[in-house]
Amino acid sequence: MDDTFTINLYIADKHYPLRIKRSEEELVRKAAKLINDKIALYRSHFNMDDSDLELKDLLAMAACQVAIQALKAEERTDNSPIIESITQLNKELEAFLQ
Repeated sequence: MDDTFTINLYIADKHYPLRIKRSEEELVRKAAKLINDKIALYRSHFNMDDSDLELKDLLAMAACQVAIQALKAEERTDNSPIIESITQLNKELEAFLQ
C-alpha cells in the first residue's frame, strides 16, 4: 500500500499541491501554518499598505526567522560535549581498572 498522498497547502496566498508521506502530514501542515503566521506578523508589523515591502520580502524574513530557530534547535541538541565527557570518563575508568 502506498503511504503517500497529495495535500493542498496555502503558503503566502498561493496554492501548492504537495505529495507527502501520511505520517508527515501534521508536521507539513504545521510548517505551512508557521510560515503563514510569520508572514502575517511581518505584514502587520510593517503595515504593507504603507510600505515598499513585497510579499517576497516577507517570505524572505519569515524564512530567515525559521532558519534561525532551526539552527538554535540544532545547537540545543548537540550531544558532542556529552559524548566527549563520557569518552574521557571511560578512558579514566579503563586506566584505573588496569
